[in-house]
Amino acid sequence: MPAQLEGYKYDAGNLVMGPTSSGAPFKFDVEKCAREIDRKIQAKMHTQPALETWGIFHGDRDGQAANSFKSTMKQCLDQVGYKSCDPELHSVRPGMRADAWIRELRNKLNDGI
Repeated sequence: MPAQLEGYKYDAGNLVMGPTSSGAPFKFDVEKCAREIDRKIQAKMHTQPALETWGIFHGDRDGQAANSFKSTMKQCLDQVGYKSCDPELHSVRPGMRADAWIRELRNKLNDGI
């Protein structure tokens, strides 16, 4: 007999993008627009601080996936007009060890993060 789980699904709520031609923010319900969300999120985003200093940490065997993710993020950020710089890629060796991740994160992140 399969295990039964009880839970609660929280509504996704509204997503607010940048201004429309009238100047009002473009706002829509994520739940109701699930089938067309890919078109709706192509509107310009609200003003956000630029991603100037950011990075992608990846296991030593996942360099190709990290580069693919970096490329996809650039396309998405460009599509919505989000200003950003290229992220730094940080390879964690050996990628299967938690202590290696902790060491790499501590070495690369600014104090207080």
